[in-house]
Amino acid sequence: RLAHTRGIVCSLGMGRLSNDAFLAGLDKHFSNVRKAGSLFITFKRYVPTPGKFGVPKTDKAEPMCLVRAKLGSKAISTLVHEKDVTRFQGSLGTTMKGNMDGLKQVEKKKKERKAKP
Repeated sequence: RLAHTRGIVCSLGMGRLSNDAFLAGLDKHFSNVRKAGSLFITFKRYVPTPGKFGVPKTDKAEPMCLVRAKLGSKAISTLVHEKDVTRFQGSLGTTMKGNMDGLKQVEKKKKERKAKP
């Protein structure tokens, strides 16, 4: 299944997306969560494992951040490289702020003070 969002084609099944496609898919998930369900976003440290026969795939295996978003049975993920973390966090924050308008405020119950004799 493919979704066309802001001129970006992204897969809505489980798979690694580019950072921009992930943010577009996350925006799509936020619009679907308004109807029903919960959206879970997780961050995890990710270090690539060596390739076959113990030979590393890259000279330097720098740690990355694995970001996943899951809505029901639909999940998307992306890998954020160390140099892109600041830009990605800013874009993610903007996306989340724009979609957090449907939250309900919790009503606080007032406690009555006991009169001292």
